[in-house]
Amino acid sequence: MKIHALTTAVAALVSLVGSLMANLAARDLVLVIALATLFVQWHAQRRRQIRTMEQRALLATMRSLSEEAALLSCSQVATCHPELRCELHIFERTVVHSLADLHHGRTGAPALSVIQRCVKVIAPPLLAAVQTYDDKLTLQSVCRQFRQMSQRLAPKIPNGASATDTQFAFSGELPNR
Repeated sequence: MKIHALTTAVAALVSLVGSLMANLAARDLVLVIALATLFVQWHAQRRRQIRTMEQRALLATMRSLSEEAALLSCSQVATCHPELRCELHIFERTVVHSLADLHHGRTGAPALSVIQRCVKVIAPPLLAAVQTYDDKLTLQSVCRQFRQMSQRLAPKIPNGASATDTQFAFSGELPNR
């Protein structure tokens, strides 16, 4: 009887220790799952914050590009030459449309780096050349270059024509290629 009581006591003790260990393991498992869930939520929130910051930076860049394109047609050189001002207005509208197409993810939209290059790198020296030389040949060349940049930035229509080609077709003029 003592052996039976002793074995029962040992079995109860082993069962108690086993259940405590199982409870600790279960608690540890629940703790690990809770920590993993918190980490996943934190990581997802961080990704959303990064995406939001990148989107805001992209929109700020696009806004500054559209403002710079608008300022080109307001320059002193453009006010002195109406044909240049007309080309600069077309260029400005094309830049704004290209930026909108790029923002909305439309096909045929030029890359942001291409738009930046046209607005920040190519356009200012062209206006400086007109201001420096102030002759008819330079003015025609610069107008033609702005027209070509507008055509390059315009989104492509599926049949191969660009939006500016259709604009010139409706106005009765043919673009020079």
